[in-house]
Amino acid sequence: MPNALERAASEVMGAAKDVQAGFKGLTGVFMHLMEEHGRVGALIRRVALSEDLEVRAKLYPTIRTELLDHEKGELIAVYPELARFPETAAIAAAHAHHASELEAEILELDALSFNSGSWAPAFERLAKLVDEHVTIEEREYFPLAQKVLGEERAQQLLTTFEAAKKS
Repeated sequence: MPNALERAASEVMGAAKDVQAGFKGLTGVFMHLMEEHGRVGALIRRVALSEDLEVRAKLYPTIRTELLDHEKGELIAVYPELARFPETAAIAAAHAHHASELEAEILELDALSFNSGSWAPAFERLAKLVDEHVTIEEREYFPLAQKVLGEERAQQLLTTFEAAKKS
């Protein structure tokens, strides 16, 4: 579990993503997803910059849970909705591929001890994969999805997304 300083830094990154989403015209679930990207991104950077085994042991379980819950919510609530429209159907298919890569990297990390020489390179691969995934979602997928679905549907999907994460 992150300490108060790490939680605060994570929240600041989430708030910065909210502002960024607003500038891009994103609302509802898309703004919320960007906020989550910011929060988990801050935790990932903290672990990536540290060789401290305690930092890994403390923050990786939170990162893992956040990433898997986020993807679960997207796969259940957001991307099936995008698959319904010709303009965004390819996005849904591409996202499914990205999600399976992400899960494979997490499983690889789960199999390693924090003091293994392989842990840092595996975490670096996960961090790179998350960064690539976030970049494509925020630059391409979310703006197009917002345009296709509209503000009202984006707001409705936020509730569906949150429920899916908890299921």
